[in-house]
Amino acid sequence: MKEKKKYLDILRIIAIFMVFHFHLVIILERQGLLFGFKNGDWGCVGTTLFFLISGNCLARNYGEKLDIKRFYAKRWLAIFPAFYLCYFLVFFGHRVILQNQVLAGLAPWRMIFTVLGIDNYLNFVGVSNGALVGEWYTAVILGIYLLFPILQFLYRKSKLFGSVLIFGLYVLNLIFTWGPFPDDAHLITGISMFWLGMMLYHFQERLEKLPWYLWVSVLILATLLFAVELPGSLLLRKNVMALCIFMIIMRLGVFLKRENPVIHYLSKIEYGIYLCHHAVLYVVQSFFLKVFAEVKPVPYYILSLVATLVFAAVLTYLTGWILKLFRGKETKGGNVVC
Repeated sequence: MKEKKKYLDILRIIAIFMVFHFHLVIILERQGLLFGFKNGDWGCVGTTLFFLISGNCLARNYGEKLDIKRFYAKRWLAIFPAFYLCYFLVFFGHRVILQNQVLAGLAPWRMIFTVLGIDNYLNFVGVSNGALVGEWYTAVILGIYLLFPILQFLYRKSKLFGSVLIFGLYVLNLIFTWGPFPDDAHLITGISMFWLGMMLYHFQERLEKLPWYLWVSVLILATLLFAVELPGSLLLRKNVMALCIFMIIMRLGVFLKRENPVIHYLSKIEYGIYLCHHAVLYVVQSFFLKVFAEVKPVPYYILSLVATLVFAAVLTYLTGWILKLFRGKETKGGNVVC
């Protein structure tokens, strides 16, 4: 396993707080800098960053050799124990205790979608289910992990052929939009950004040594995307913004000599933030509506942020404790994007 780059922790934090703030301002029904920029929303940029990070990490760890059985076992441990525990806590804490409901009229068999981790994704096609934690990203990253042995084979045997094939599908999907799923949440989009993350790892040393004026060009492009509405595909513009942010932080990461404990810890609980933030935002919203009859933006933001961080920290600790209890002291909690 290759040495982990410190800039990946920073990117995880940027990505998760983009998603957190995006959902927060949606609940507040407000626009502004926390929602998006001239060429898109930060929610899509955040999820694109997660795909880039995940592809980068897995190319770093499995680019040359892959034990498929061990890979799938580690992916399961990285995703589902925390997912199930978070669901259990939200279900009994929010649905049963606060709302005095259990399945809320939902057929019990539909909980299989939650067990498989695809419940939020099926909301796009109107399939009723018990979705409570996480979002559509879980289903897409699971699909990518299932396909990873093929992606890893292409990465080892022919990066050029793999790139032509995958980005060809990306362009075709931009034109025709196959299936009922939004472009942002489409499996082809996720695979394309994941593959791009793999390529960023492959060319990392060359990218870090690019002359300064090329990095300035990336910064200028990011500034233009932020401030000036450009023509062309909206999805492409959002994906390019994520790529620019990734490359800028990657370049700045060269100057990181020491690991910052705050950044490291926030990165460690990032998956917990992803899983719980939706539920926390809605519970805190209900609290404000009951107590004050309105949602006060600044107190709502502070309370939601603190509650999300505390919930994520507890969830991460409990997940790690349970895994150690069942599998021994050597078991470590995973990260959904690495």
